[in-house]
Amino acid sequence: MIKRVVSLDIGMKFVGVAVTDPTWNFPVIIGTLQRKDSIKDDLERLSAMLDFDIAAFAIGHPIQSNGVEGSFMPVIRGFERRLKEIYENVPFFGVDEFLSSKEALEIKNITAKNYREKKRSGVIDSTAAAVILERFMDSADFKKLKESYKEI
Repeated sequence: MIKRVVSLDIGMKFVGVAVTDPTWNFPVIIGTLQRKDSIKDDLERLSAMLDFDIAAFAIGHPIQSNGVEGSFMPVIRGFERRLKEIYENVPFFGVDEFLSSKEALEIKNITAKNYREKKRSGVIDSTAAAVILERFMDSADFKKLKESYKEI
């Protein structure tokens, strides 16, 4: 089975999910997981969405323009830590998600008029996950990872 890189945009209400296409050339939006009360339930539902072999995770990290971690980072680290317990042998990469939601708004042509509807549906979060994945795909870490899978 072809392995893919999974990207997550973790928020309080939603987790946006995107993956690489089978050739690892572009991001593909998988969808949005609406978070519930239990992180255990969230992780079980996320794992059900990921019905393919996983090469790596690219997790959006909120880094402010001054380089300081955002206040939501402890929540993301907690989610990431629990995810690592499930996917023990899968590498994790933190990716700067600065302005990824703003970029997602532009990509999806979201305006003040349709913002609420799109936010409630999770479209912004899943598109932000694709933006995060695209950023990771431009990194040296991704290029090394991709090269290592060519050798297999």
